[in-house]
Amino acid sequence: MKIFNRSKFISGKKIDKFIIQIEATLVDTVHEMELTITVDLKDMVIIDARSSMLRVPYSHCHKVSDLVKNLVGLKVINNGQAKSVSQLTGGKQGCLVLEELSQDALKAISQTGASLIPPNQYEHIIDSYTHGSCYTHCLSIEEKIEAAYSRQCLEDTYKKQKTSIRTPKIVAEP
Repeated sequence: MKIFNRSKFISGKKIDKFIIQIEATLVDTVHEMELTITVDLKDMVIIDARSSMLRVPYSHCHKVSDLVKNLVGLKVINNGQAKSVSQLTGGKQGCLVLEELSQDALKAISQTGASLIPPNQYEHIIDSYTHGSCYTHCLSIEEKIEAAYSRQCLEDTYKKQKTSIRTPKIVAEP
């Protein structure tokens, strides 16, 4: 007999040219939370964050819902991001479940922004963020091309990368 269940649903959408919004929901036996994070991909920074605790085990839990506002200004897809989120939403003054949902929502930024970030910059940003924490992103470019499901697409991406200046900041289109 199951005595505990937890489900999460995370989606990302484009709001404007380089603005995306991540919506995350967590529902379990004792919690129901919603989180919305808005990100400016040009500057790779969170520009808005809101949460709502619809069902919690204690009335005191509602007091920490606004902690996600501390995420505004946080650089994303960046080394040290997880530690920053933990410090801003977790700990003795925070909520472990809200921190977990925030971490999951931030992980969705790279997938949501993938189609909006120019390919020659996307792979560099992802590699710098995941290097040392993801098997595939620790491989060489050649190894990635060899293993890619969409090999031609990845080869084209790396060819473009070699001919352009690699910078983690997004260059606005004219």
